Amino acid sequence: MRMRKAGDEMKEIFNAQEAAKYIGCSAPKVRERMKRKLWDLGEVIPKTKLGNKERCEYNIYRSKLEKHIGKKLEEVDIGE
Repeated sequence: MRMRKAGDEMKEIFNAQEAAKYIGCSAPKVRERMKRKLWDLGEVIPKTKLGNKERCEYNIYRSKLEKHIGKKLEEVDIGE
């Protein structure tokens, strides 16, 4: 089991890699499903709006992530 980092309990915005651990899938899968609007976990900010960045940015909100997995994050075992 992976220990949660200090502050995970208070964190409100997660990236795709962090959210993937709670969902139990890969980060690219989270990104692709958000981009295709199959999963409503937060917002996808296109790279064109970010200036000269190479990738889109994914902001995943705690409340939407908890709704998606059907439980509070504190209740999820994110074993690795």
